[in-house]
Order: sequence, then structure tokens, then C-alpha cells
Amino acid sequence: VEDVLRLSPGVTFESGLTSSSTSIIVRGVTNDSRSPGPRTVGRFYGNVPLTNPSIQGAEADLDTFDMRTVEVLKGPQGTLFGGSALAGAFRYEPNQPETGKWSGAAGIGGGTMASSDDTSHQYQLMLNMPLGERFALRFAGSDRYLPGYIDDVRSGEEDFNDYKAKQGRVMAGWEATDELRFDAHYLKFEGRLDGYNFVEGNSPSRERLYKYFDDLEDSNLDLYGGKVAWDMGPASIVFEGNNLKMDRDQLNDVSIFLGAPVSGLSVFQNFLMSTNQDTYELRVVSNTPSSGPALFADWNYVAGLFYMESDQSSTNLTWINFPTFSQAQGGGGFVTAEEKAFYFDVTRHFGKWELNLGGRFFDQTTRGKGYASFVYRSTDPGGIPPIPYTLGNAVQASSESGFNPKAAIRWFANDHTTLVASYAKGYRFGGLNSVPNAPPEVPTSFESDDIDNFELGVRTTWLDGRLTADLTAFYIEWSRLQLLQRFGTFAVTFTDNVGAAEIKGAEFALNLAPTPNWLFSIGGSYQDAKTSESFNSVEWGFVESGTQLGQSPRFTGFTQLRYTKPFDTFELDSTVAYSYRSSAPNNLVNSIPLDSFGTLDLAASVQFSNMSFRPRLSLIGRNLTDERAALFGLRVSGVDVVSANMPRQLMLQLDVAF
Repeated sequence: VEDVLRLSPGVTFESGLTSSSTSIIVRGVTNDSRSPGPRTVGRFYGNVPLTNPSIQGAEADLDTFDMRTVEVLKGPQGTLFGGSALAGAFRYEPNQPETGKWSGAAGIGGGTMASSDDTSHQYQLMLNMPLGERFALRFAGSDRYLPGYIDDVRSGEEDFNDYKAKQGRVMAGWEATDELRFDAHYLKFEGRLDGYNFVEGNSPSRERLYKYFDDLEDSNLDLYGGKVAWDMGPASIVFEGNNLKMDRDQLNDVSIFLGAPVSGLSVFQNFLMSTNQDTYELRVVSNTPSSGPALFADWNYVAGLFYMESDQSSTNLTWINFPTFSQAQGGGGFVTAEEKAFYFDVTRHFGKWELNLGGRFFDQTTRGKGYASFVYRSTDPGGIPPIPYTLGNAVQASSESGFNPKAAIRWFANDHTTLVASYAKGYRFGGLNSVPNAPPEVPTSFESDDIDNFELGVRTTWLDGRLTADLTAFYIEWSRLQLLQRFGTFAVTFTDNVGAAEIKGAEFALNLAPTPNWLFSIGGSYQDAKTSESFNSVEWGFVESGTQLGQSPRFTGFTQLRYTKPFDTFELDSTVAYSYRSSAPNNLVNSIPLDSFGTLDLAASVQFSNMSFRPRLSLIGRNLTDERAALFGLRVSGVDVVSANMPRQLMLQLDVAF
């Protein structure tokens, strides 16, 4: 994901503390990976949402091997994707089974990582199997290993944060008739991180100073689904149904936040998070423009019904080990989020003009409850009484309904220039604060937040298509921000709706192919993301209007140079790219400033297309200058920690295909 986002101006990657707690941020509509609420940008596998509503869950780190496309969709995508795509969407679109031909691909790679004594590897395999004239199967799988690069100073353990990920995908396609097709798929993902990717302080070093327990993370995803498509001539009817299960088990060493070096306390937490989510969608898609009276003729359209029910749970057990006794407290919540929606999207040409209209009527309900328990063990309690936590059984509920419109108009001024003006509204699910016996400062629930996104752009093409240049200006109004808050000595975490924000900015992209062998690309984004209302924060106090939003750099950009050339016996393909992100605050009070940084990447391959299996040998280098930068910063109880970008990586890869 991080590699793709480097080449997408206006989009930043927040690493969080683990591989499944990452976040994608589009145009400064920022998300806090500490937050219990949903993210601002959703991830999707085809049309299936992989991002939790209501409770923040795991974000599967899917491999892009054998994916047809990986799409970064900027701006609200609520018409088609609902409350899972407030500010944008990141979408994996897999290759489908193909009838009529056998095909396959395999890859093996290995490499090195700076600050590590171990080596990385990856294995990939794809096989497409037509079984008869109308039925086909497709299998794709990968196994990845990244060595650790952080050393534990206290124990002397080196490279403790190694990462393993396995992924398998099976798909079946049956063309029952020329008009009727059935598809089914199963996706399995397993990830294991053997140490959290953070270090103490505000400098992105590669050493942990006070590690008392082995913190780790296991994340799993299982996705089953099926689709039926019936071509009725003028339009097709499509039905999809999917079941998604996600689990995350974390052991988290938090001793440093309670002063372990001087107090003698050692503390660890066990987080268990799970999701069981069903989604169903029925849509009608036009194959040809509509017919009828003048006003209703010549429209291309898609309209559909959507239903989702997502059962989510989050449990936390905290052990505090004093020199002579220990205590443990546990708590969590169970939430069911339900969405019912009707959506439509229609487009029509009027000479040199094109009009696009769409919208989504939605009804969203969240129900759940929280609980807390207390266990006390002691050989010498020293007069410290148990903390009076009790079990909370009250069921909380929150419901909202509304309509999210969108509209766009395009003017094809000439063969070279198109002007675009658009508006879209997006929203994000509300949720519950499952905090039993909560003090008055903690609301029982929080509402959805929404954004109004306005854009004006120009798209140009010159030199017979060898030069393209695009420029987009945008203005965003963000209302009822879902903001993480912390309360009390034990940092009770909850979400509340506060204030508002405005984001102004512009993006550009230019691609030039001066010759058939060379391609030069450059793109950049400027954004000014600030609060537009003052408000009080339980954690940070009074926040003034005009405060820069966290994780919102003013400038991002990239430049890329590609050279390709066929020779008598092989084809050369080489690319060098540089991406840049300016400095940014980590949160609204900028407790840990995130410095600017740049990343230099290189890839070069030779492919022998005339040989059997068309072997391709590639050399890949990421972060060649080994730049160190903090992508995420967190302060708890006056203690700072940061999570850094990946060190320099070099990999040699061999791919074959038939």
C-alpha cells in the first residue's frame, strides 16, 4: 500500500504501530490510528468493504500480486461505497478466471534490508485453469517475509520486529449461457508481526530502549463471496453476496507509558478484535443508453440496493505488575452496525457537455454495549484497594438516515481540453463509546461526520497524446469531526463530535513521452487543512479555529523517469522515482512534529520474451538513501513514541509466465 501511495499526490500513509493499524489519508481529511472509530478512507476488495464501521479494526495488508488494478479514489465515494468512504477509497480489483486458455505465473525474490542481519523473501504463484468451454478456476497466492530492523537495547535482542504474510485466493467463473454468468471467490490472509514498529522518543531511531514484554500481532482475514450477472440486453442485473471475517490478536508492551524505568512497573495489554460482516448488493447496470421520451433517453445508468450487517467486538485486558503485587483490568464492547441503502448514478452527453448525477439514500443503525471487569491479585497489597469496575449490561443504540448527493459537469472544449466541475457529499458511520460507568465527560455515542467536497479541474492532452497535463482545485467543508479523546489517569478512550474544518488545495499531474522509449511524470499537491471552529477537547483543552489538522502535510509530490527498450533477445524496463512529503503535525497540538522527508526508489528488469516461460529478472530498490522519518507519533502520560518509515530495501526477483 505504501509503495502505491507514494505516487499519488495529496494522499499520505500513516503507519500506526503495527502492520494492520495503518491508515490512508486523502487531502488532509485526517484519521487518528489510536481512535476506536472508523477510518476516513475505506479499503475495498472489488465491491466488498474491508474497513470496519463503528469500531476500528484490522486493515489487511493484501499483496497486489495478480491484481488487475489497484485504485486510489480521491474525494467522497459515498454514492457507490457508502459510509466506508468518507474522504476516498483504496480498491483492489483482482484478475478474474478466464475461459479458453491455460495461463500461469510464478515469482521468487530475495533481498536485504538496512539495519538488519536477516534477508527478505517472497514467493508468488498464479494458475488459471479452464475446465471446459464455459468454466474456469483461478488460483493466486503469495508468501512474504520482511526481516526486523529494530533492536532491543534492554535485552540485546536484534531485529525483533520481523513480519510474515501469507495470502491465497481461489476464484471460479461459470458462463452458464451467453447471458448468465456465476462467479465465486475465497480470499485468505494471515499476517504476523513479531514486534511493534515504534521506538521511544520523537526521533525515528531503530532501537527500543525499554521493552519488557514480547509485543506481537496476529491478523487474519477470510472472505467468501459470490456474484450472479444476467445480461438482459439493454441492461444487466447483478447480485453479489459476501461474508467477511477479520480477527486481530495483539500483545502490547505499554510499560514505558507508566514510567517503568523508574517505578519498577511493567504493563502489557492484550487486545482481541473481531469482525463478522455480511454484505449484499443488487444493482442494474445499463449496457446501452436508455430509450424513451427526449428527457429520459440516452442516459447511462447504474442503480442498486445495498445491505450490510457487521458484528464487531473489541476486548482489552491490561496487566499491571508492581514490584510486590499485580492487578488486571479488562473491558471492551460488542457492536452491530447495519446499513440499508439505495443508490443511483446516471450520465448523459449533450453535445460538448456531459452531465453526471448520483446519490445515496441510507439508513444506518448501531447497537451495542460495553463491559468492564476487575481482577486483583496480591502477595503484599500494601493497602491499595481494588478499583471498583463493574459489568455494564445496558444496550446503547444510535440511528441516522439521510441522502448524500453528487453532481459533475464536463465541458469538452476541444480535442485537447476538458473542464470538470463537481460536488460530492460523503459521510462516515457513527458509533458507540462502550465505557461502562462513564463519567459525564464521556458521551454514550457519537454521530456520523460528513464532508462537502467541491472540485474544479482541467484535463489536457497534447502532442498526439504524448503530453498530458491535469490540474484540480478542491475545497472541502468537514462537519462534526469524529475526534479521539482521552480522559482520566488510566486514559479512558472515547470518540466525540467536535467543531468543523476547512481544507483548500490543488493537485497537478504531468506526463510526457518525448520518444517511444522515455516517459517522464511529475505530480504534486498543496493543501491547507485547518479547523474552522474553536472547541474544547478533554485531552488537549481549548483548540482554536485555524489549527492545522494532524497528519496533514502541506506539500506532497513525486517525479518519475521510465526508460523501456526492446533489444534482439530481451526487453529492458527501468524506472527511477522520487517522492516527497513536507512536515506535518502529528495531532491538533503538534505534540510530536513530523519532519519532511523524501524517498528514492529504483526498479530495473530484463525480460526474455522469446524464451520458454518468458523469464524476467528484476532488481528493486526502495528508499535507496535510507532516509529516516517518523510517519506517526503518539504521546501518552508525557511519554513520546514514533513509528518510522521502512529502511532501505534491495531485492532481486525472478518471474516466469506462460
